[in-house]
Amino acid sequence: MLPSPKNPVAYFSAEFGIDTNLPTYAGGLGILAGDTLLEAASEDFPMIGIGLLYQGKRFLQEFTPDGWQIEDPSPFEPENTQLVRPIEKAGKKLKLSINFFGEEITIAAYQQRLGKYTQLYLLTSDFDQNPEPWRNIMSAEYCCGDEAQLMQQFVLGLGGMRLMEALKITPSHLHFQEGRPIFAHWELLRTKKDTPIIYTNHTLVPDGNLTYDLDLVKKYADDYATQYKLSGENLIKPGLTQENHFSITKYGLEVANKRSAVSKRHYDLCQEVWPNYDWEYITNGIHIRRWQSSRLGNPHLSDHELWEIHSSKKRDLARVVKKRSGFDYDPNRLVLGWARRITGYKQIERIIDNSERLYQILTNPDRPVQILLAGKAHPGDDSGKRCIQDVMKVLSEKLSGHALFIPNYDIALATHLISGVDVWLNTPEYGKEACGTSGMKALANGVINCTVADGWAAEPNWENTGWILDHTNITEGFQNTLQKEIVPLFYDRAEGLPSQWITMMKNSIKLSQNYSTERMLKEYQSKLYTL
Repeated sequence: MLPSPKNPVAYFSAEFGIDTNLPTYAGGLGILAGDTLLEAASEDFPMIGIGLLYQGKRFLQEFTPDGWQIEDPSPFEPENTQLVRPIEKAGKKLKLSINFFGEEITIAAYQQRLGKYTQLYLLTSDFDQNPEPWRNIMSAEYCCGDEAQLMQQFVLGLGGMRLMEALKITPSHLHFQEGRPIFAHWELLRTKKDTPIIYTNHTLVPDGNLTYDLDLVKKYADDYATQYKLSGENLIKPGLTQENHFSITKYGLEVANKRSAVSKRHYDLCQEVWPNYDWEYITNGIHIRRWQSSRLGNPHLSDHELWEIHSSKKRDLARVVKKRSGFDYDPNRLVLGWARRITGYKQIERIIDNSERLYQILTNPDRPVQILLAGKAHPGDDSGKRCIQDVMKVLSEKLSGHALFIPNYDIALATHLISGVDVWLNTPEYGKEACGTSGMKALANGVINCTVADGWAAEPNWENTGWILDHTNITEGFQNTLQKEIVPLFYDRAEGLPSQWITMMKNSIKLSQNYSTERMLKEYQSKLYTL
């Protein structure tokens, strides 16, 4: 069955980043999911998003005096916003009563209408009549231990399927964004439907390919099987590992009709890690109309016009940074940016290692450089929090005045950063960046990439468009490139304009057209949604 308005693609994801104030995203997966739905809406492509409506109790990033990240609750309340509205049927809020493993749990969904054939449905179990554990699991993404995570995933997968059943939606495909939605498959077994499943892997790191204690999953599987006269063993079998654990990734791979990676390099690695499955790859993209400054879509801008637009964006960013951090910097400096979720393999520390030499480069009075850093660690990631703390210590002591960490990284700040810096930095551990899309957003705004050639960045020809860093020695490579190539090129001016730099900006904007969700969605249709 091909997707149609009567039979849309059901796009399941544990997070969706649509609005900066809606606490339903934690990182790149959520932003990609949001971009995908926005692209579907732009093209009148029939797709519904199914996710979770988190309470956002650990959404806002704050810091203790010693630089340790803490989280404050979002002020978001679903009943007091126009961002989403409850789904109603016959004038009353639609509530589903589902027997989750011996307990009657009330689930409802909120809706965000994005286009004629595109809706986002966000499920919640946060109701007074529910037992406390089922309410608490909505507090934040990926929170609270293994059992709470599984309960979130039951609401997403089982609840999402029951919602579609209540709304009389028959999807053409179920598209799982990594493994967390897999329990939707249990509902296919219950209803004896053969809806095709698409599984997309988004990372090779363990945190995105979770495994659980087999006895814990078996407890729930046996109860579900008893209710619906199924085999508990068959419910678990696709996810069994040789180590006698339950893997949501293996389950997704086993039950999927098609499996996709998110860049060419990621595809190659997926084939190495999981060689027993057939793979496609579709490199991720960005919704360009969302992320690109509107004036930059004009391909006929003169050098002067492009530079003036960019300079205006730099001034805007400086004002935002002052408001968020309390610190000023001169936007006429060469400004470098690094911003994304902070976890070990992203390697933010590589930017500021060997701080003595870096300080000498940044503080050249004739050619000064400013570095802006931002990002959040997941609330439960103490390793990521320690990394931020260490970085902030170096910034406040050795690089004070020339490097800043901007708090509370969110969609709004990202929009300013990807258009208001001159160079976008990306320093992942080689082989662990499945795709990454922040650099694509920078490209679309004429911000030049300086990156390890991993994920999507391994695909383009970067000659006269950006700089590639040696992944075996990122810090030295970065500092050499900064001192010998980036700084001289930026400050080489003729009649006030850095003409060679502007050529690279134009090449970047042109290259960004290859990394759009428009291209990505077309490939979804031709490669994945053909069953």
